[in-house]
Amino acid sequence: MNGGFIGDSIKIGEQIPFTLTARYPKDITLLFPDSTFAFTPFEFQKKNFFTTKTTDGLSYDSVVYLLSTYEIDSVQTLKLPVFVVHKADCTSIFSGSDDVILKQLIKHVPDSVEAKDLPLKTNTNYQNVKWLFNYPIALIAGGTLLVLAIASFFIFGKRVRKYFYVRRLNRNHQSCIKNFNETFSGLQANFSVRNAEGALVLWKYYMENLIQTPYSKLTSKEILEKVKDEHLGQALKTIDRGIYGGLNVPAEESFDRLRNYSEQQFQLKLEEVKHG
Repeated sequence: MNGGFIGDSIKIGEQIPFTLTARYPKDITLLFPDSTFAFTPFEFQKKNFFTTKTTDGLSYDSVVYLLSTYEIDSVQTLKLPVFVVHKADCTSIFSGSDDVILKQLIKHVPDSVEAKDLPLKTNTNYQNVKWLFNYPIALIAGGTLLVLAIASFFIFGKRVRKYFYVRRLNRNHQSCIKNFNETFSGLQANFSVRNAEGALVLWKYYMENLIQTPYSKLTSKEILEKVKDEHLGQALKTIDRGIYGGLNVPAEESFDRLRNYSEQQFQLKLEEVKHG
């Protein structure tokens, strides 16, 4: 696999493309990072992906991510992974690192200039000074603003942090449901073990990020030991029979139960954050 920036420099706030490509055997399921991945020190803006091409048993995938940065480091580095899906978990394989140089828009200003180099003008006219800066008042005003800012932080800081956390939860949830629905639609149109594994992995990764439990590293049996939910248990067992047993199972109902379970857990998490 390969990854790198299209371009060698960037300005603060400017978008720069990062391409990620992979060539792999067609019987392997490969997942690329989505908007929920941490692209630090860059921020995700959008992505463009291309249809998988398969030739002589090898598949080729490519994605172009549009990223921006608001960091001021002169050289900024990024490498991205792809995830190889196995029966019980995933393996991360990273591309090589690539650097971009931050363009400095503010030039260096010297601390002092010799008098002979200054464009001086002689003017002996009286200049009427209307007022002098009142430093004591300025210090009092600045201190008052500082105290108000600190008080506001302690009074409203928790509420503000909660607002942005809820906003991030909603954004991640909508992105996950969209990706899951797209994968599920493909599964309905053409059921295959590969598509079923991909949908199950997407669901596990979302649940892992939502409730901070390593779902992606757990088997269905281990998940059911932690989660006592009869409907979820039936759904996971049915999906496992389809993936590992090669049986033609009613996938629609089972994956619909996974989606409903994630919706329920999302609502519970939302209520916990709002009232916590």
